[in-house]
Order: sequence, then C-alpha cells, then structure tokens
Amino acid sequence: MHHRRLTALTCAGVLLLAACANTSDDGNVSPEEEVTKAAPIPEGGGSDVRDDVNGDGFPDLLFTSTYNGTGPEDFLSGVGRLVVVYGSEDGPEPTTRTVIDAEDMFAVAEAGDGQRLRPGTADLDRDGFDDIPVLAASASASRAGEAAVLWGGPTGPDADAAPTTVAMPEEDDPGRSWGGSYTAPAPGDFDGDGNADLVAAEEPDTGEDLTRLTVLYGPFDRDGVPERSARLTVDTRLGGLVSAEADGTGPTPLLVRHGADGEQPANTLFTTGAGDPGEWESVDLLAGGLSAFGDFDGDGATDVAIGDDGTRNDEPGYETESDEVHRQLHVYHGAIEERAPEHSSTTLPGEDGSVPSYPLRTMVAGDLDGDGTDEVAVGLDGRGVDVVRDTGAGLETHDASPLVRADPEKGADDRVARAFAFGDYDGDGPDELVLAVDRGTFPSAPVLWWVTDGSADEGSFSSEGFTG
Repeated sequence: MHHRRLTALTCAGVLLLAACANTSDDGNVSPEEEVTKAAPIPEGGGSDVRDDVNGDGFPDLLFTSTYNGTGPEDFLSGVGRLVVVYGSEDGPEPTTRTVIDAEDMFAVAEAGDGQRLRPGTADLDRDGFDDIPVLAASASASRAGEAAVLWGGPTGPDADAAPTTVAMPEEDDPGRSWGGSYTAPAPGDFDGDGNADLVAAEEPDTGEDLTRLTVLYGPFDRDGVPERSARLTVDTRLGGLVSAEADGTGPTPLLVRHGADGEQPANTLFTTGAGDPGEWESVDLLAGGLSAFGDFDGDGATDVAIGDDGTRNDEPGYETESDEVHRQLHVYHGAIEERAPEHSSTTLPGEDGSVPSYPLRTMVAGDLDGDGTDEVAVGLDGRGVDVVRDTGAGLETHDASPLVRADPEKGADDRVARAFAFGDYDGDGPDELVLAVDRGTFPSAPVLWWVTDGSADEGSFSSEGFTG
C-alpha cells in the first residue's frame, strides 16, 4: 500500500509466514562498507506522504544512533544523533541524508506502526512537510524534559536549528507539582478535524502513580503554539505513548503503555474524539512491550497489535510472565465499548533464552505485498524476522525459516538484523521492509541496513560513517 497517512483496520485471523529467501546461502549479506559521502538533499514542494520530511513525495527513513564511530564502549548521550536518509525512486538513498546532533534530546516520538526507536512524524503546521516531535532537555532544573518539534522543510529538518519547545497551557493544578516527562509527545489527530495534534505527558514530583496528559490540538505555528489544549490525568505511571497515524479519516486512538520494572507493561487503549479528553473511553489490554497500529484485515476499523518484547523482571519470583503474555502476539479489533475489543492471538516463534534486561524483539506493521492489508513483522535476537499475516480464518503459526540478514564481521549468533520499519520508500505501491543490525553492545543504534521486499534485497548500506 502506498501510505498517504496510515489507515488502520482490523484482524480476524493471523497466519505466521516466514519470508525466507535470502540473497546468499548463509544470509550474511553485507551492506556496502564504504563511508558514503553526503550529496545535496533533493528539494521538495510539499506532499501528504507520511514520514516525508522534505516534501518530495517519498517517505524518508528516520532513526536515532548513539554510535560514535570510535568503538563499542563510546556512545553518545541522550538520543545521540537523529538521522534522516531520504527516500527516492530507488528507495532510501544513503548519500542524501541529514545528521542532527541530538545529545540534548531525551527521546523521539514513537512511530505508531511499531519500533519505539524509529521516530514518528506528523505535519504539525500543515505546510506539506512532516515534522518530528521530540522530548528536549528542559531549561528548568525542576522539569525532566519538554515537548518540542524539529520542523521539516524543502530540504528536511535544519541540522543546526534547535528544536522548538511546544507551548503548554497555564498550570491548572495548584495542589500538585508536575515535573515534566521522560516520554516524547505522541502525534495523531485526536479530535478528528484533519489537523495533526500532539499528546504530551507529565509526571508529578510527588512520586504518585499518576500521569497528566496534555492534548495539544493543531495546527501549530512555528513558535510551537497549538490552536488549543486540554488535559486528562490517568492513574498510572507512564511507560510510553503510541498513537495511530493521523490520516484525515477521523480521530486516532491512543495507547498508553504503563510503567514497568522490567516485566511486560500493561496497556490502556483510549478512544479519542472531538469532546473533552476526560470523556474519552478507555479499556485495558493485555500486557506487552511491543505495539503497532495497522490495517490488518481491511474492514476499515482501527486495530492494534500487542506483543511480548521479551524483557523480564529479574527479581526472584518475578522472572516469568503468564501464558497469555509469554511469547504471545495479540491483535485487537472492533470498537471499544464496555470491554476490550475481540482479539486473536498467536505464539511467536523462537525461544527467549535467559532473562534479559533489554527487548529481544521488535515489531513493525506495513503492507508488504501491496494488497491494501498490513502485515506484522516480528524480529527476534539471534533468529531473524518472521512476517505475520491475517488469513481471515483464525490464528495459525509455525516455525518456518525466518528472513535472516546478519553482520558477517560478528557472526550470526547475536548480530542478526531485526525488523525496523515498513515504508514505500520508492513510491511503487507495496511497502519495503527495512531490517537493521547493530555492531555494539545494546543499546547501540543499528548501523547496518537492508531494504527488502520481504525476501530479496532491494538495497543495503552501512550508516557507520553517519557521524556528522
């Protein structure tokens, strides 16, 4: 599907398929190792294509990197660097890129179709260029971070420009001190008026298990001032905010990931709308650290996939998850009423091994075959990437051979590429599946990239030299 703002649909059944054709016998297909010199960025005139930050009609590949080019022990602080590799008729073109020093940024908005390390985007000022919401360092010692925006433009975001802090409404809770958040704002269209909005989060200085959500309704001006704002307080410590993409078809749902201590986090799904956020309906979903909105069965409703990312609490007696969470992928479909929407489940392939303190899996959603229905790609450390499809006849799963790309310099054991993104980067209709692998100790950012059609490579490159 050629995404023009993601339209999310529902799932009646999922079949786990493996995209298993590789371009070499052992799957160790190496990207081009030469440091690619940067070329001029193509100027765009504006578009309605998602993730198109330079407005030339092609989605762009965005990622963050703490890799500093000097060794596995030398990582940058904060987000490190924010990198944009611009799309083209030949797909992501590594010679046309923007590298932004982002050490003073704590986080980027999560992409609504999965992979929390991939920045989400939205055209917040309606100029035809997608913008990048971030959590920037606060000038106030009493606040953790501030919602901010890196603006897109004809040649993408300005690498030398500081992010614009978003204007928050005046304080309306004099009895409690709110100290900012460590979570980036989530973009979406929360009142369904066709303008991109943001939801920013704040946590109380009292340590209470509360989160205040501030809905900042677009369009925004270039000073970061929204059209209006409203607030909602939820009874949980925040772990993350994820929303379906604004597509102009109505309000986008919002997923609140609860805070956790290594275990799989609880999730609450909000149905947004034109009224006051205090009137939004919500429902608790099963726990899982992976989440993605997408079009899973083509019925026009918004679905969300929740999965086990593999992390576990390592305290004695808390190392395991329940059977309904452990290695499970759930796809929720149907309207929120007084209960959770109906959902289908499948067991993800591959064994988790020891109790990890970092996510073993990644998950992204997109339309790999161009049939108008999205698939879910799940990557597991040391295994590769399996593609999950809706069969329309219930959930079926099997351990067929996954799609494997690996760093030949390190070997396949723990340097196997994971799913990073879907996008129609060459504008030909179907999405491409982007795989990434890092060369350092987690959480070093990926530096080897493969752009695939789900089986064969369409391109590959190394971002090891993208250091400024």
